[in-house]
Amino acid sequence: MPKHLLKLSYLLFAMGLGLSAAPASAQLVLDGGVKVELAHNDGSGVNTKHIAGSFSGLVYNDIGLQLDLSVGKHEQFTSTQPAATLHLYHAATESLTYGVFLSAEDRRPGNSYFYGAEIAYASNGFGIEAFAAYRDDISSSTDGTRYGIDVSYRPDDSKWTFFGGARADDGMPLEQTYAFLGASYEIRDGVNLGLTAGRNDDGDTIASAMFTLQFGQGSTFRARDTMELFPGNRSLLPLS
Repeated sequence: MPKHLLKLSYLLFAMGLGLSAAPASAQLVLDGGVKVELAHNDGSGVNTKHIAGSFSGLVYNDIGLQLDLSVGKHEQFTSTQPAATLHLYHAATESLTYGVFLSAEDRRPGNSYFYGAEIAYASNGFGIEAFAAYRDDISSSTDGTRYGIDVSYRPDDSKWTFFGGARADDGMPLEQTYAFLGASYEIRDGVNLGLTAGRNDDGDTIASAMFTLQFGQGSTFRARDTMELFPGNRSLLPLS
């Protein structure tokens, strides 16, 4: 079995063990959401389509799992870019959650694993989330790091949420940074429309529009794949 398929099998097996570890008397409550995003890079002219789903829940006391699945495509290129991330986290308090994650993505060209740690805090409408990860490129001697931060604020009794963030990839062939601001409006319970605008390290402006369907409390953490974190961006350098 190829190395990346073997690792994915281990991930799914571990997730199954986690779910089976939940006490028989406890009912698993599933939170998460589905997002569709369209992005345009004004500098390169590249349009990007991305759809993602996240599903999370506590499986044993304060220990939880989250699974992210996504696929995206740059319209000017024929191949799609699927990704999957598994998070294992501890809900320390109602406001504070921290965990680790393993993300696998199939880029064109090249595939990578990301091994990371993350933390999230949310209270009184304010939220902040940060992560750092090591990147291991499959079938290549290259590696690198990925890190980022997101903040959000929703005023009391408001349907608007304002947010922003920054992230960076270090290590060839992924050398990129991106910072953005955005806002979303809840048109009805769990249904949101949003817009973002940001710039990458090439000086390109990237605008995106998104539709989000949230169920339960929403996902615990943001997904960690490239198209989620760098909408409309594309590294043209191949893995060697």
